[in-house]
Amino acid sequence: MVTSRRIEVERHLSEDQLDEAINEAQKADETRLVRRLCFVKNLYVDDSTKIAAQRVGVSRFTGDRWLAVWNEGGVDGLRPSFAGGRPAKLS
Repeated sequence: MVTSRRIEVERHLSEDQLDEAINEAQKADETRLVRRLCFVKNLYVDDSTKIAAQRVGVSRFTGDRWLAVWNEGGVDGLRPSFAGGRPAKLS
């Protein structure tokens, strides 16, 4: 059963380019980016957001967020940013 997603995925990269981006992220040891790119790859093969998110082990809501940042910024949008946040208590 194919379900439709609320937001359509923009194809910033071809499937071959997406595979290459996954390989490069693996070589650079960017595990978070690899996981997010694999999520996008699942969307490319017409998985619903819910199913694609389950395949990489995140919630549907996280998948919706990842899809939104992918559509806005492509690979660079999916890169995790750790800016801000609470300051460390220990020096």
